[in-house]
Amino acid sequence: MGKCKKRTLYNTNNCSTRFMTREDAVSDVFKMFNRTKNIDIKKAVNTISLFGITAEELSEAGVSYENLNALGSVIS
Repeated sequence: MGKCKKRTLYNTNNCSTRFMTREDAVSDVFKMFNRTKNIDIKKAVNTISLFGITAEELSEAGVSYENLNALGSVIS
């Protein structure tokens, strides 16, 4: 099996989601912050900056104020 197919199947590095909408991105960031362990802040910041997600959108999705405040200047 080729490297690209293996990465696609196992969702490893250098594999991105093909069709991610803005709503999917907001829900993914919400899920990242609701995990009790291993919050991947780098992936969350990259997703936020890629889609230009605002603090208002994240708060409407249910992200807590403390997490929004921790992101600081990353979100507008």
